[in-house]
Amino acid sequence: MSMGVLYEGLYFLFFVLFLSVALMLVSMILGQRVRRNSDKLVSFECGFDPMSSSRSPFSFRFFVLALLFLIFDVEVVMIISFCYSLKLLFFSLSSVSSFYFFLFFLILLLGLVHEANEGSLDW
Repeated sequence: MSMGVLYEGLYFLFFVLFLSVALMLVSMILGQRVRRNSDKLVSFECGFDPMSSSRSPFSFRFFVLALLFLIFDVEVVMIISFCYSLKLLFFSLSSVSSFYFFLFFLILLLGLVHEANEGSLDW
């Protein structure tokens, strides 16, 4: 390894160090000043005060609705990935895979109808 490569590496290291320090200083000078009050320093978790009692009542309907949201998010990811695979395969699926896909949609539809009849989606 020659000394020229070593010097180039050191120049690059100092340049990156100088650039990062300069950008941090510019952001501190030009950035907005942070207001230091108690509301800004407290973490915010779903509207609850973290310093209050952990035994406070929690809305069960909110919990069920949040779970339904997460379940349907996962299902949407599965549907989008299936549609993307259809694009890659140029619609050349076997009848068995098409049956499984429509069975998946049927289960989703029946679950949605059940949740609507049960009243879980009414807030």
